[in-house]
Amino acid sequence: MFKKMFEKLAGRKAQEKKEPELDPKTAALIHAIRERSEEDPLVGAKLGAKEVFQRLLDGMKNERGVHIESLLCALGALAGYSCQANLRAQATAKGMPETAAFQIIGTKDGRQYFFGDPLNDALAGPQYSVWGLAGGAAQHAGAKELPDLNEIFQHTSSVVGGDQFGIPRVPENHKASDTPINYLKAIWPSLFPTVKLLCPNPVHWPILYGLAIQEAIDAGKSAIDPGLAVKIVMESAIPMSKVDLSNP
Repeated sequence: MFKKMFEKLAGRKAQEKKEPELDPKTAALIHAIRERSEEDPLVGAKLGAKEVFQRLLDGMKNERGVHIESLLCALGALAGYSCQANLRAQATAKGMPETAAFQIIGTKDGRQYFFGDPLNDALAGPQYSVWGLAGGAAQHAGAKELPDLNEIFQHTSSVVGGDQFGIPRVPENHKASDTPINYLKAIWPSLFPTVKLLCPNPVHWPILYGLAIQEAIDAGKSAIDPGLAVKIVMESAIPMSKVDLSNP
């Protein structure tokens, strides 16, 4: 069932490999980005966010519509991992080891997790961070209380390598249909080529996903309290920023 949810999102993947020419919609988007990039350096992130948001809406829609908690969880997972992907890409571009920006922690099960201030800044720094964009959208949508971000960071660190790692702590009736790691594994590989195409600057990848989260919070404000919406986002984003996607 989970696989079917994303058939529309990734169904043409094999065909795209055989046909490298861009579809007219994507070509038009790239043209618009190039035209406007000098006056607005974030135009790729802005237009890319709209594309990502729409693709997720299409991919997650069923006969009852889109489950907003699942959409928020998926976007949070993608936003969190984009912070890590951004730092990996920057390091590679500078000729450094891909993981140079991280403190790496290994666990008994053989997995490794990534920590460090640069990663936390992309997640929760003062400007254009995932938290800044998501929290701002929640407040604008009428949130009366925002989650305790420091507590989420502390909880994530305390459960690394355990069964509770990456499991959003939200009321049962507001749980997503799947876990952040499963959304990340299913969606990231399908969306990443488009994200890189529309938003070539890796520093802007977390901004792109943060803007897509803003769209989701605004779209879902009549169905879920915006404060709870941003909690789902950050409970997904923070742990997924730490995972090794090559060995999740």
